[in-house]
Amino acid sequence: MPAIGAATGALLLAGLLAGCGGGPGQATELSTGWPRSASALSRAEGLIVFDGDSLTEGYMLAPSRSYPAQTMAVLPGWLASENFGISGQTWPDLLTDVTCEVDPLYSAERRLNLVVVWAGANDLAAGYSAREVYENARRYCEGRKRRGFTVVTLTMYPLQPRDLDAVYEAQRRVYNALLREHWREFAEALVDVSADERLGDASGAQRAQYFIDVVHLNEKGYGVIADCVADAIRPIIERAAPAGK
Repeated sequence: MPAIGAATGALLLAGLLAGCGGGPGQATELSTGWPRSASALSRAEGLIVFDGDSLTEGYMLAPSRSYPAQTMAVLPGWLASENFGISGQTWPDLLTDVTCEVDPLYSAERRLNLVVVWAGANDLAAGYSAREVYENARRYCEGRKRRGFTVVTLTMYPLQPRDLDAVYEAQRRVYNALLREHWREFAEALVDVSADERLGDASGAQRAQYFIDVVHLNEKGYGVIADCVADAIRPIIERAAPAGK
């Protein structure tokens, strides 16, 4: 597996890893933004579950500034949400957690059960190849699709600056290419944030305004992600919307 710069790896892997079975990985303790009772979720006509690493958790920011919170702020009120993002998680961590965190939230009675999952940075920092990262992402998405969820995932934007780590950048591009080629096989939509003119591959020096370090975003940066995610999932939501909503 490829190596990655120590400084990059340390920033990407910041935070605690957690899993099923209690402790800090439980959603009631670490769910960023919307801790809800099981009964409240069961009454929701639609549910969006956000899963991922620090980019979903909203590293170093208040829960209300995370991209899931900003996304929900512009979506219809008939939708409930839950955020299982935890700093430091890799795709294997998500695969370990998902059957006891995400899967139990599915309800056939809802109009919409949607999972928006975003990970990969920590995997690349840990030395997984792009192909390995992609295969784990695919496994996660296929599993949720079998459970009955509608699934959406995201590509990875470059580090800031993008030439900070040549190995990471090369593997990131391969991973994104694999997602672009195959996402229709296991997801309803791909949010291609690496194609966004503000944060993506072709973005200029102005992209620095969106970051708090080499990988994590500030509130404005997560606003960009929220824009991209909201635009991608609105057609899905509109198809499932109750009459008059």
